[in-house]
Amino acid sequence: MNHQLSRPLTIALLAAAPFVAASLPRPAGAVTPFLHRPCSIVTRADASTALGAAASPGFAVGSNRTNASLGAAVTGPKIECRYHARTGNVDVTVRSYSNAHAAFRHERSLWFPTVMLSGIGDEAFYIGGSGVYARKGNVIVFVSLNFKARVANPRVPYPELAQLAKIAVSRL
Repeated sequence: MNHQLSRPLTIALLAAAPFVAASLPRPAGAVTPFLHRPCSIVTRADASTALGAAASPGFAVGSNRTNASLGAAVTGPKIECRYHARTGNVDVTVRSYSNAHAAFRHERSLWFPTVMLSGIGDEAFYIGGSGVYARKGNVIVFVSLNFKARVANPRVPYPELAQLAKIAVSRL
């Protein structure tokens, strides 16, 4: 290869790279700041109210970070915020999808029993146990509420759980 020709070509390609990268499609969550700060969707105060006891500061759990400080952005495809209290715990998981409706249907197919819920985002369902999946636009939020001294009814969500899901979706 002629090195005299390859150097100008390399320089031209390097100069064009930022423009090409800027024009490429971004991942669904790239412009969604709350995906990297999951504890801003359900706060410590929200978790404390739901649990009926003071919750610990939330900590982020991602696919590539554990017990991360929430002072800075957290990276990873799955971002979760976890709170603990003497009465139980709250987990909030946030994911963005290019086709969230299809992902939502897939998630629902994995659980039994499920109960569809109204008034929470674009669509929501309760899973047997203590969790709610809610979709708003291209984002799916999963909120779980586990009490140490209560047994979850597989067909009826805790009222506190439905309220947490409503709060989470309202902040998207």
